Amino acid sequence: MLVRTLIAFLMLYMLSWQQAQAMEKVSLKLQWLDQFQFAGYYVAKEKGFYEKAGLDVEIIPFTFGSPNVVNDVVEGRATYGTGRSSLLAAHVKGLPVVALSAIFQETPSVLLTRDDTGIEHLSDLIGRRIMITPDELGAASTIGMLASEGLRVFDVVRMDHSYNLDDLINKKTDAMACYVSNEPFVLKEKGVGFNSFSPKDFGQNYYGDLLFTSQKELKTHPGRVKRFKAASLMGWAYAFDHIDETVNLIKRSYNGQKKSVKSLTFEGQELKKLAYQDGLPLGHISKAKFTEIAKLYYNLGILPEVKELDSFVLED
Repeated sequence: MLVRTLIAFLMLYMLSWQQAQAMEKVSLKLQWLDQFQFAGYYVAKEKGFYEKAGLDVEIIPFTFGSPNVVNDVVEGRATYGTGRSSLLAAHVKGLPVVALSAIFQETPSVLLTRDDTGIEHLSDLIGRRIMITPDELGAASTIGMLASEGLRVFDVVRMDHSYNLDDLINKKTDAMACYVSNEPFVLKEKGVGFNSFSPKDFGQNYYGDLLFTSQKELKTHPGRVKRFKAASLMGWAYAFDHIDETVNLIKRSYNGQKKSVKSLTFEGQELKKLAYQDGLPLGHISKAKFTEIAKLYYNLGILPEVKELDSFVLED
């Protein structure tokens, strides 16, 4: 009911835009390979929500070796981008980025272990091998979990992430940073038992994916930013309310990873749980939560103290 109400509200908002005006061309750069993680944007484009908002949107897919999304947006190669809580680091460096929406109120990052390795608690990881990303920002939720249990990075054997789940299955590593919406499905399909450790359960409450733009875009085209954000959220609301239909759309037009219907459906169901939490509206974002996230980074020694968020977070 909440989703239908949101869609009705946004439709009324969109209809206020006069389609007689010329369509405005903008682009959205994704930070990872096509999957349900970006379903709302696919839906907004394919269902005409962007068009109703007067926008001709190009969705730029992720490619390995391409410039990072932040640089593309700041330097004008893309109008909008998707990112994570680590976008805060760009703000700290003085890059003119603005977070518009938090699509997932909780990070999908989890730490997985096989359930036959004797690792039932984080404290069991002392001296064990862990695959996490090499950059501290990307690994912050995992490092924070360990720290919350009194473990330091050098208490474990840190391995560069291979992004190959077979390394966990074949016991080439004892633990692996994964997405709750992806790898658990594969393990279940293969009949591999596992344990999952979620950052939020250990006080590491980061946002998941964010929608962001540049300060230049917000200053120059504030109305367009509002329309793009509203149409995107409409796409997300529809995607979560029609997971089966959205999965078929992804399979047909946005499935470079060749994911199965069952895999994409599992992903959509898990991400929906992360999008709707604590009674907050879809896409809710706040300076208060980013203040807490900034403290998490600071306490880990990853970022200096963050003193200003007004120019970084565009609250509703």
